[in-house]
Amino acid sequence: MKLALLSLGVFLGLYFVLQAHKEKLRWPSILRLVVKKRPEADGEVACRLLAILHAVLVCILSALSNLVIGPWAYSAVGEVNTAFQKFVLSCDLSEPGLMIGHHGASIFCCLLSLMTNVSGSEVVGCLFGAEVSNPFLQARWFMLEAGLRETRACRIIEVTFALVFLSCRVFWAPTLLWVVVASPKPPQTIKVGAVLLQIISWTWSFFVAKKLFAAFKHLRQNDNQESKLQKTE
Repeated sequence: MKLALLSLGVFLGLYFVLQAHKEKLRWPSILRLVVKKRPEADGEVACRLLAILHAVLVCILSALSNLVIGPWAYSAVGEVNTAFQKFVLSCDLSEPGLMIGHHGASIFCCLLSLMTNVSGSEVVGCLFGAEVSNPFLQARWFMLEAGLRETRACRIIEVTFALVFLSCRVFWAPTLLWVVVASPKPPQTIKVGAVLLQIISWTWSFFVAKKLFAAFKHLRQNDNQESKLQKTE
């Protein structure tokens, strides 16, 4: 399993490096490619598809960096960045300007890690937690656009997104934040960025939790209606 994941990561890494040198390929170029291949899709659809691709790629690479290649984020806080960590951070940063503005706090930490050449393990680990819920969020948007808002499948995706988001941002992220803040190795700017990211995550978690309760309520109402229909039959 580890060998398969490592092979996949190496393949993706080599592909993007070669394409970057050959065609200066970055996320804006991929966005233009999506629009070219699907001219019937509007800009919002293309951006959502790109967001899914970006999230999946960054999650795979960050998981490889921490779980397979190493070092582990909890044991290498503030250490010098490895070549693979630099590559993962660069992949995450090569986004359109609008996305960089939206994800300013995480971009700030990535840039700091690249400029100071330290703390790559914890920043890369943070990227996984920040991106792993993104595909579910984009899937929800596509279902809403398809008119499937009131379906059970859409509610299940909403619940899955909320659970993954809250698990990473509320329960797991503070453990990594504590390790970073307590360690004397990371620069103060990295620590400030980590605290800022956590504050933003907790803020978003409040709104996501409200959506989660609403989705649970809707699912429960549907179950009650189905049980009543079965009884009447």
